Formats: sequence, structure tokens, C-alpha cells
Amino acid sequence: MSLLDSYSRECVLMEKKRTMSPEGGWKTEWSEGLIFQNHQALDTSMEARRAEKDGVTSVYSALVEKSFPIEYNDYFRDNTTGYTYRVSSNPDEKQSPDSASFSLKYFTAERKALPT
Repeated sequence: MSLLDSYSRECVLMEKKRTMSPEGGWKTEWSEGLIFQNHQALDTSMEARRAEKDGVTSVYSALVEKSFPIEYNDYFRDNTTGYTYRVSSNPDEKQSPDSASFSLKYFTAERKALPT
């Protein structure tokens, strides 16, 4: 068990699918995808406070395993709370170096309902 596992929460990546609606147009459906461990905390930095003033309700800092395929604008759900979040920064931009003894990447996320 790694340090990340002892403080993490189980989450599931939400997968978006567009299908033709019988009434015409398109409808969006969401399904559960890959399960992953996420270490997440409410961000109280000045940057997060500025984002809250711009209408973002809550900004969170998150750490996941470097190899997990999560991207900017993805949605995931915390399986403990049931809350959904949107990834609001690019996880590939902030990764631990290859020489580190841990293999993690960092991103920010905002609590947000799945769009329809």
C-alpha cells in the first residue's frame, strides 16, 4: 500500500456518449468508466479564492497515479460522497519527475454536476 492509498478516496471516471434522440437532435448519456484512487483537498489558496469570486463554487487540489488517463475537462465522481467534479487544469503539466520515489500527477478540479 502506498502513502496515496492510505489517504485516498475511490472515484470513477465518467464517460460521455452522444446518441441520436428519437425526437430529433442529440442527447448526452453518462456511464461509469475506470475506477481510480484520488487524494483530494479543498484548495484555500489566493488563486482558488479568486476563482470562487469568478463563479467557481469550490476548487480542489487532487493527486492521482501518474499513469491514470485523466484529462482536462473530464468528469469524475467520488464514490463516497456521490459528488461529481470537472477537471479544471491539465494533469499532464504537473507530474512528479521520473527520478522521484513516487509516481503522481496533480490537477485542480471544481465540484460540478454532469452536463446534460
